[in-house]
Amino acid sequence: MIRSRRRRRALAAAAALAIVAAASVSSAQDATAAPNNVVTTPPMGWASWNTFAAKINYSVIKAQADALVSSGMKDAGYQYVNIDEGWWQGTRDSGGNITVDSADWPGGMKAIADYIHGKGLKAGIYTDAGRDGCGYYYPTGRPAAPGSGSEGHYDQDFLQFSRWGFDFVKVDWCGGNAEGLNPQTAYTSISDSIARATAQTGRPMTFSICSWGNGSPWNWAPGVSTMWRTSQDIIYYGETASMDRVLTNFDSAQHPTAQSAGHYNDPDMLIVGMPNFTAAQNRTHFGLWAISGAPLLAGNNLATMSADTRAVLTNREVIAIDQDPLGRQGTKVAEDATGLQVYSKTLSGTGKRAVLLLNRTGATANITARWSSLGLTGSAAVRNPWTGTDLGSFTTSYTASVPAHEAVLLVLSGTDGGGSGGDKTGTIVGKQSNRCLDINNSSTANGTQAQIWDCNGQSNQSWTYASGKQLTIYGNKCLDAYNKGTTNGTPVVIWDCNGQNNQQWNLNADGTITSVLSGLCLDASGAATANGTKIVLWACGSGDNQKWTFK
Repeated sequence: MIRSRRRRRALAAAAALAIVAAASVSSAQDATAAPNNVVTTPPMGWASWNTFAAKINYSVIKAQADALVSSGMKDAGYQYVNIDEGWWQGTRDSGGNITVDSADWPGGMKAIADYIHGKGLKAGIYTDAGRDGCGYYYPTGRPAAPGSGSEGHYDQDFLQFSRWGFDFVKVDWCGGNAEGLNPQTAYTSISDSIARATAQTGRPMTFSICSWGNGSPWNWAPGVSTMWRTSQDIIYYGETASMDRVLTNFDSAQHPTAQSAGHYNDPDMLIVGMPNFTAAQNRTHFGLWAISGAPLLAGNNLATMSADTRAVLTNREVIAIDQDPLGRQGTKVAEDATGLQVYSKTLSGTGKRAVLLLNRTGATANITARWSSLGLTGSAAVRNPWTGTDLGSFTTSYTASVPAHEAVLLVLSGTDGGGSGGDKTGTIVGKQSNRCLDINNSSTANGTQAQIWDCNGQSNQSWTYASGKQLTIYGNKCLDAYNKGTTNGTPVVIWDCNGQNNQQWNLNADGTITSVLSGLCLDASGAATANGTKIVLWACGSGDNQKWTFK
């Protein structure tokens, strides 16, 4: 959290070729690799900050864990109980290990993690990337806490968190910001520390980057974390919940090319059910996060929430939109008049879309979703997930009356007809090797050469074929014929997507994948089938090392 309101290619050819030719091992075998595959859907749970700020202790967290279960939220998919800022006042023992007030945390932090686990839930904890955390710069309910960050203790602290039993760690940026640290450098180091801790304890931790969008984390965080904050806080200490802030944070999180299954833009914790928010505002807010495929971390007081709030937070059909396994972020596909917007999210299955009609204006208005802008053709069935009712079948479009500052959420079932709504995501499997097209060690570096490796479901094997004929990975990297090569042996690498034709590919009926620029085929070099075999371009032939299946 933050309490203030502040807001190419340049590699030499020899260096790049050295990169693409380098032999190394798969990320699945590298203990220092970033923990990129902890989750496959957006994390769901509850976090303490929005309601309790730093005024937390064992009893507060226990009561919320109990309520997460008794309210039905656990059964609806919420897993994490996240202890945010305020649990620690920056104290350490002579060995540098974190110590806590036993009056607040009887039995220490392991005891509360054990209690959470005993409820069938997962436990989350919090620290800062700098020396002094947010509790030092912005004390909120507790005295200023110097030393309440993890800088200088990364390996030690994340190992301690893992040994205590925590499954999730949020790392804030108050100290990092004040010290002028580089966000990418700091958070990459932290990611490596988490991976080393996991290698020792066997307990992976979901990693939440909270740099408030500083350093444009959507450009690099998919390679090192599960989720990354894209904006400042959705509510500040002592404030009233605001739909304007909800929309600001929603807008700031629009980085769809960065998002994929296991890696998520984070517009911040939910304020559904916070004081002065109406039922309609709760639904609009929750619908915005669902269409975004954002993490769903409730921030209200679960022990005292109303039946209406509980109904919003536990609506299974809306949750399913958020949790769709494709991991897509919905994008704006139409705005016929200023402030009358249509967002579309491709769902798993054939011809499935979630659609949100958002009215940002001050008056009720009709908003139309047209199948052509959603990548659908023919008739489509329309359903209201909030009420669980089918609204009928429509041939080319659907229009709804949307109240001012609210949204209508829909689920459509039709026929894919091309366009951005019809993008396909999956693995690309070699016919000869039965191994997957893979980016070694989950690297996001420009010039990393593609290879084949045992299929493992990780994000470095998840490809999206977009309407512009690009094959993308991590949301923002494209499969690229290196240096616009058109000759046999040209390395096939990943590079920042740039719209050039050396990043365009034809997926052909005979199983070949050809470069639009050269017409050459994607080829497992030397017809080899071993893990680590590099991918190059080669004149198309009849060999199975040039045949691929997009699954």
